[in-house]
Amino acid sequence: MYKSDQLYDEMKAIEAKIKDIKITDEESLVEYFKQYTLLIYNYKWLGSIYDIYANDVSVIRENGHKLVGAGAIVQDTTELLAAFPDLELTFTDAFAVPDGHGGYKLWRHFYLDGTNLGYSQYGAPTGKSLENKKSMGLSMSTVRFIEGKWRILYEYTMYSGEWIKQVCTA
Repeated sequence: MYKSDQLYDEMKAIEAKIKDIKITDEESLVEYFKQYTLLIYNYKWLGSIYDIYANDVSVIRENGHKLVGAGAIVQDTTELLAAFPDLELTFTDAFAVPDGHGGYKLWRHFYLDGTNLGYSQYGAPTGKSLENKKSMGLSMSTVRFIEGKWRILYEYTMYSGEWIKQVCTA
């Protein structure tokens, strides 16, 4: 089997799993967003960002950097994946709690692994690795059912920005 066939089969399995998820509680909501996040980062399905983020979403990143709108998230994620084309996200924990307003607060803890093989905002590729546990990520999202889907309205996402910078600089 070709690698491309294997990846395709994996992606289609995740897509089918997402379609089968009936969100009835915190656990199913977490699984829904975990599977979408894996498609986005591990399989580069950037269009899925539009499936899980509200059009007018606000995302606060490390150092107070703010992204507004799903399109800005697509651009930011594209830049990260261009710098690390082999990037893989691994979840260590995720959970949700009701927010008292008909939605949830969704918490996700993960690690990023990949090699700087592409250009980044810091310049030419270095060939250095993120080294998994040195590149931690944490996000807290406000999630609500809008436009017929569960979507992220507001999010704080922190990557190990200083480590990513070090990896991307010679």
